[in-house]
Amino acid sequence: MKTKITILILSIIYCAYLLTALAASHYASAVLNPLNSEYHYKNGNLIKAIESEPAKAEYHMDYGLELIKSLPNDKFAALNQLRLAKEEFFRAAKLRPYDQLYKNAYNIYTVWIDEQFSKMR
Repeated sequence: MKTKITILILSIIYCAYLLTALAASHYASAVLNPLNSEYHYKNGNLIKAIESEPAKAEYHMDYGLELIKSLPNDKFAALNQLRLAKEEFFRAAKLRPYDQLYKNAYNIYTVWIDEQFSKMR
């Protein structure tokens, strides 16, 4: 009898867990779903947004722009950050190969980044 009650209680707990997981996957609320990439994106945490949903090109594009906007004064750190920005622009263009906006941004920023590389070396 104790075994049946224990199994019943564990089954109820497991069903509650499944319902909570199901609700979290269907609602866009960040309270219910902390892995929601839109929540992280809107709050400016682009790295977390990319980790949550790496297939969104706009996250990569915005992260690349953020890297360019916040270049450090240190030459080595700036070169590394420019390299990362170039990779993010490439990922964005690769994820949306038929979107002209991403192609143009990649082409323009890649040329600018290459000019910065040549100036800093």
